[in-house]
Amino acid sequence: MTATEVVTGRRGVGVAERLRILLPYAAALWCLGYGTLAVYWASGGAGFPLGVGDPRGGDMGSWLVAAEPGSAGLVIAFGCAAGLVAALRTRSPQTGRVPRRAAAVVLLVVAAPLLLVVPDVRVLQSMAYGLQGYVGLVDWPVVNQLLCAFGGALLAGTAASLLSGPRCPRCDRPHAEPGSAARWARIGRWATAVAVVAPLPYAVQRAVWVLGVPLGVDRQFIRDLLADMESKGLGPLVVYSLPLSAVAGALLTLGLSMRWGTVLPRWVPYLGGRRVPVALAVIPATVVAVAVTTAGMAPYQQIIPDGLPVTGSGAPALLWLPWGIALGLATLAYHRRRLETCSGSCSRSPR
Repeated sequence: MTATEVVTGRRGVGVAERLRILLPYAAALWCLGYGTLAVYWASGGAGFPLGVGDPRGGDMGSWLVAAEPGSAGLVIAFGCAAGLVAALRTRSPQTGRVPRRAAAVVLLVVAAPLLLVVPDVRVLQSMAYGLQGYVGLVDWPVVNQLLCAFGGALLAGTAASLLSGPRCPRCDRPHAEPGSAARWARIGRWATAVAVVAPLPYAVQRAVWVLGVPLGVDRQFIRDLLADMESKGLGPLVVYSLPLSAVAGALLTLGLSMRWGTVLPRWVPYLGGRRVPVALAVIPATVVAVAVTTAGMAPYQQIIPDGLPVTGSGAPALLWLPWGIALGLATLAYHRRRLETCSGSCSRSPR
């Protein structure tokens, strides 16, 4: 028997169920490891990647520019301890419905800052440049942001599994809700439309900048931008591909609400007609949604508290926050629409 079958006491455990069962243990392990690291920082250990340990944090719009290793380390350690207890509590057979929901709330409270506060615009920036083969901007604070986002995803995923509702005792799938698929399809279409349109102004602006057209900026800005690209060793092809990445992402987003995002078209070589694995669409879309949402909060952080004016170069970035939220909602709708549910006529034998 596999380790999962030992935990569940059942044979024939599917991949999706296997992941759902192992997710709380992965979240607990992350909390234990990162919590230990936080205690090390709080006790004077080196390598604190936030606040005083992040020299680029202020320029990149970090929310934690004032963080100190002593106080912040203790807060992080306490949050990781709470997440550890809540994640392990979900696997207790004595955990009732109300305690499970309370555990889910704790997990979401711990996950929220890991996903939305610790990361900043550098996550999206590093992803964009990384696709072009440039990783010169990735340092320890950026790696830490990615690590925290990963931990937040584990905790949020564990919470989502707790809030997914009752499951069929025969097939262990969630019970189908009348009209649920149609409702999520409708939500997904609207969210997808916003997620497709929102990044296009940024793509257009970047494209015309590359062509030397100072849309919303002056000529000196264009010269400085191209000089910065050249200093990074990015050739003309890479420079042109940056705005195209936003367009390609918008086109891929359409798959969250269109048929070809569920079943590959017949003309696709070798794979045509096959169903798209849910994880193949959900995982990348979720990663991008989190990165865009965190980056999208940076302009508002400067405009609202500091009262800084909206510049021509920064105006399209105001759409990043609605872009990230819409993409996250479209991804959730896609997942819920394709979620395998029990219709009540399950013919599987009890396990």
